[in-house]
This record gives sequence, C-alpha cells and structure tokens, in this order.
Amino acid sequence: INVYCDTPERMRQLYTELHRNILDVFNEYGVQIMTPAYEMDPLERKVVPKEQWYAEPARSPAAASADMPRRR
Repeated sequence: INVYCDTPERMRQLYTELHRNILDVFNEYGVQIMTPAYEMDPLERKVVPKEQWYAEPARSPAAASADMPRRR
C-alpha cells in the first residue's frame, strides 16, 4: 500500500485508521493475519467475529474519535 498525505501532523491518525480498516476487512472475509514466525495453520481459525470487534478494551471508531482533541 502506497499513500500520500499533505498534512504530516495527521499521519499517526491516518495510519491508525488505515490499519483498522485493513484488519476489519480481513476479519470480515475470514482472512487470518499471520506473523513472520508462521509455521502451520492453527486448529481453529483466528478471526474476530464482527459483533466482537469493539469488545472491551477496544472502542468503536466513533467513540475513539470523540475522545480525540479537535484541531483548528
């Protein structure tokens, strides 16, 4: 993925949103995220059902953005 942003002060938030969306779509389609140390498939799939995406301690994007300070 190659992206461009002309407001570097927003990069941290943009990366967060990008990674969140990637993980959400992978989970939605049942794709497991593997680590570089991957050796074999687990006995059970390691995906998070959509209804559990925002279980504690996670917060929905709306709740998380409500906690972010507003910039002028």
